[in-house]
Amino acid sequence: MFSAKNPQSATTSALTTDITSNTSTKDDLNTSLSLGKASQSLQDEASATANPNPNPYLTSAAIVPDFNGDGKADKVWVNSATGETQVWLMDGSTVTEKGSLGTYDVSSWNYNIADFNGDGKTDFLLHNKSTGENVVALMDGTKVASSASLENVDPALTSSIGDFNGDRKTDILWHNTQTGENTIWEMDGTTVTSSTALDKSDPAFTPTIVDFDGNGKSDIFLRNMTTGENKVLFMDGDQATPFDLQSQDAAWTATLGDFNGDLKTDILWRNEQTGENKIWTMNGVLVNEGSLTTLDANWESSIGDFNGDGKTDILWHNKQTGENAAWLMDGTTVSSEAVLAQSNPSSKASIGDYNGDGKSDVFFRNYETGDNTIWTMDGTNATETPTDALSPEWYTM
Repeated sequence: MFSAKNPQSATTSALTTDITSNTSTKDDLNTSLSLGKASQSLQDEASATANPNPNPYLTSAAIVPDFNGDGKADKVWVNSATGETQVWLMDGSTVTEKGSLGTYDVSSWNYNIADFNGDGKTDFLLHNKSTGENVVALMDGTKVASSASLENVDPALTSSIGDFNGDRKTDILWHNTQTGENTIWEMDGTTVTSSTALDKSDPAFTPTIVDFDGNGKSDIFLRNMTTGENKVLFMDGDQATPFDLQSQDAAWTATLGDFNGDLKTDILWRNEQTGENKIWTMNGVLVNEGSLTTLDANWESSIGDFNGDGKTDILWHNKQTGENAAWLMDGTTVSSEAVLAQSNPSSKASIGDYNGDGKSDVFFRNYETGDNTIWTMDGTNATETPTDALSPEWYTM
């Protein structure tokens, strides 16, 4: 079934038609560069518009959609009924441009967002779950600047996005959920520069991309949701060094962030049965654990940085009552907390910095009415502004 967090893409014929028809031509690119600006001026402009928040969990174009590289979060939409797609370029609560990427077969294709060429603009990896076909689309605003087909893989493989060699260009981890096989493709734009098979992992372990040691190279966190076992593979390109971590009962779910602002991945653990919450701040395999307030199972968490200090904060939304609360974090300590205005209980929050001020904002999508609202955040102060609506069958990330 189609998920709001995992919208899906096109048939091969649709990909060929839609991507090529939406690709910027050489003339388009030349026109955009013929404004009389010297290269240094262009670099200065890019630097001036870059998001000032250093936290990659909140500003990386490979994690939060930013299709034009202006440091402001954008939106990607998929219609679960028709397979239509849209990209919205955002400036605060204003949609500055909308573009269609065509109509796709939502039953066969899924996608990851990425930044394969390291230009600070979100790209797409499209994977066909039926045929194993793969396509990379490099984006420039609402246009596809270029696209290329990659080698087919086993359709059963799942893809995760990381940067395993630290070159700031997205790489791909392919994981076989049946056999535990893992393969890394190091990428340079639409080119696979190397393909390396890693040692098999137990198929019961699910991989998640992290950076526990903060060296700028992605690591692989492996969790067994049946036994609660946890492991990590510290990566240096295609070289993996395994370590065991403390187990956590299967009732605990993990949300990734950077709660102390040291650019090392931390974990918010939430016990879905008891409502307990705790944080692991990570330094390699060294764990500092701190307990947080218990909240009942109706509360859902999202991460952001609402005061712009580079430390991940937590937005809590109650799916039964519509209540909302913000916790500003300093490591394992809640430095400030506040009750926010209520929203529709069925609303889903997606976090991004939509105005580029270095502070995360909240995009609330009401999937019953199709209404959309942006909360511009300044610490625990929220300014609510409606933005363009879309009918309820449209999903976003």
